[in-house]
Amino acid sequence: LGASKLIPETPLQPGDIFCVGYDPSGSRVVLFRVQIAAPAGSGKFQVVGITSKSIRESARMAFDYLRINGKKVGLDRDMGSYDFNIQVMSPMSGKDSEDLGVAFYVALVSAVVNKPTAGGLVVLGQMSIHGVLSRIEQLGDRLRVAMDPGARQVLIPTANAADLGAIPAEVLDKVRVDFY
Repeated sequence: LGASKLIPETPLQPGDIFCVGYDPSGSRVVLFRVQIAAPAGSGKFQVVGITSKSIRESARMAFDYLRINGKKVGLDRDMGSYDFNIQVMSPMSGKDSEDLGVAFYVALVSAVVNKPTAGGLVVLGQMSIHGVLSRIEQLGDRLRVAMDPGARQVLIPTANAADLGAIPAEVLDKVRVDFY
């Protein structure tokens, strides 16, 4: 498939999402795909594929936040009654990124409630164990990396709203930016 077909316009399977992160090993912004399966189980948590320390920590923080605060966000399920199998891939050969936490969070919720996310969606951002959302750097590069393989919608932190003025019009014409 060409680069324009990496992010399909149709919804993916529940627990499947695209995100863009900064890979310090290559000093570049790269596309990642997170796939999470949440079958009934006993609360096991496993990350496979790209398993750098930063990626494992981002996945764990998103999981722990959801486990602790699930009821507050309207999740009526016990996270301990599922096994979580998380696979992280990078079509751009990325090796690491510490800023994929929000994508893990969205994918976890999607997997647990068994609902897909919108087609053409890319999620950007990192969160702490307390749910604090961080402003993302290199927004223009990240939007372009999302746009080139077919993203139609990108979710970004509200803290980045002021950065939209510096984004080229050609990117904003092709990608809808929504805030969380």
